[in-house]
Amino acid sequence: MSSHPENPIPTRDTVLVVGAGPAGLAAGAALQAAGVPFLIVDPGQDVGGIWNGEAQSPVWQAMAPITSRDLTQFEDLLMPASFPAFPSAEQLTKYLRAYAARHDLTEHFRPGVTVRTAVPFDENVWQVELSTGEISVYRALIVATGTSSVPHLPTWARGVADRELGREVRVVHARDWNGAQGLEGRRVLVVGSGQSAADIAVDAATRALEVRWSIRTGHWVVPRSIAGTPGDVAVAREPALLGPLNARIAETVVRRTVGAPEKVGLPAPQAPLLEDRVIVSDDVLSRIQEGRVRPAADVSALEDDGAVRLVDGSRLEPDVIVLATGYQEGAQFLPADLLPTSGAGTRDLFLGAFPRGRDDLVLLGQVRVAGSPWPLLAQQARIAARFLRAVRDGDPGAEAFRRLRRGSDDAVPAHAPRADGRPEEGLRGRLAEGLERIQDLSRRQATPRRVLEPGQLPFVDRGDLAARLRAVETVLGEDSAADRLPAPPR
Repeated sequence: MSSHPENPIPTRDTVLVVGAGPAGLAAGAALQAAGVPFLIVDPGQDVGGIWNGEAQSPVWQAMAPITSRDLTQFEDLLMPASFPAFPSAEQLTKYLRAYAARHDLTEHFRPGVTVRTAVPFDENVWQVELSTGEISVYRALIVATGTSSVPHLPTWARGVADRELGREVRVVHARDWNGAQGLEGRRVLVVGSGQSAADIAVDAATRALEVRWSIRTGHWVVPRSIAGTPGDVAVAREPALLGPLNARIAETVVRRTVGAPEKVGLPAPQAPLLEDRVIVSDDVLSRIQEGRVRPAADVSALEDDGAVRLVDGSRLEPDVIVLATGYQEGAQFLPADLLPTSGAGTRDLFLGAFPRGRDDLVLLGQVRVAGSPWPLLAQQARIAARFLRAVRDGDPGAEAFRRLRRGSDDAVPAHAPRADGRPEEGLRGRLAEGLERIQDLSRRQATPRRVLEPGQLPFVDRGDLAARLRAVETVLGEDSAADRLPAPPR
C-alpha cells in the first residue's frame, strides 16, 4: 500500500483515472461530487487530452471543431456566451482548463505520467505500474483515454513501416496529421469515409498538387449551420413523433442547401439522414466541385512499387497516404484476455462503458456517436462514480445496477420513470405512453451497431444511449433509489 506525497489518502482506497481529456475530467468531477478519492494521470503536461494545446496534440492549426457550443458543453459549466456557436480549438482548451479549476481537479492531477500495466489481483485490487516506475495498488480504474488513442489500420496498411517499396511513400494516420505544410508539389491520397477524412482532404487541398479521397461508404454531407442554427442543435430539436416524415423533410433541406453527395462523385449515403454518421462540412463538396479534391474508390492493396490498387482496378501513385480509418479500443495496458468480446469483435460493455462482470473497472466512451460525446461521457462518469460509492458504502443501489448490467442494453427503458415509480395518469399519461411506443418502435428499426473491422469502436445512436443512461442514473441517484427500474429479463 502506498500514497503519493501530494495525496495523503492511500492508493488502496483510491480510484485511478487514466486520461485527463474530457472523459477524465468528467470522471474526476463526478468522483469529487460523490466523495470518492481519486487520482488522474495523463501523458500531457496540462489537462484537456487532445485539446490540451500542446504541440504533440493531434489537433492541427486549421482544424475546425464541428460540434456546437450548446451540445458540447458540460451541464455543470456552460461555455461563455462570448464563445461562437462553434468554439475554436483554443477556446475548447480554455474551457476544459476552467472546468478542471471549477472542480479542483488539478489537485488530483499528475502530469506527464502514463500507465504501463494494470493487473487485477482480486476484486477492488489493481496493481498498477506507472511510467515513473512506481508500483501501487488502487481500488478501481476508470479508463478515460478517449476514442482517439489507438489508430486503426486497414489490413492492407499493416506492416508498411517494415516494407521496402519501389518508391518513397509517406504513410501517416490521421492522428499524426499536423496540417498541409510541406505538401506543395505532392500527390496526397486520403483514405476513409468519415469526418476526419473530409477535413483532412479539405486541408490538404490548400497546398497539395493533387488530393484524391478514397471512400468505402457513402454518408450525408451537411453544413455546420442551417438557417443560422447549428446543425446538431437543429437535429436535436426535431420531434421524434414525426418519425419518417422528419427524415424526408431533413433530407430535402440538406439536398437543397448543399446538394446530394452522389452528384459530385461520392458514394450515395447508405442510411437515412437522421440515422447516418453524417459528415459536417461547409467546404468538402465545393472542393470536389472545383476539382481540388477528387473522389476515388476504396483501396484494395498497397503494391510493392508504392502504387495503390483500388477495388475498381485503377492505380494511384501518391506521395503521401493519410489513413483516416478510425480508432481501435484503447487501454492497451490492460490484460488482453481480461474482458469478453461481442460477436462484432468489440469489448462487451454495458452502455458503452461498464464491463458486465467487474465492479472495479470502467472504460468511458467506448462507442462512437454523431456529434460531441462530451455530455454522454459525463453521464457515464456520474453513473461510474455513484456506483463506486454505492459499492464502498454497501448501498442497495449497487445490486440494482448489477442486475441491469447483467442484461442487454435494450432491456434498459429508454426513459426515466417517475420518482414514485408509478406511471403518469390521465391524458398526460396516455400521451407519454403513446410517444414511448413510437420511440421504442423507431429504436427497434434503427440501424444496428456498425463495426467495419474487428477491434474498431462501434457506432451507436446518441439519443438512444443518452436516454438509457438517464434511466440508469435514477438507480444510483443521490437518494439511491434502488428499485426504480425493473431487472432485465434473464
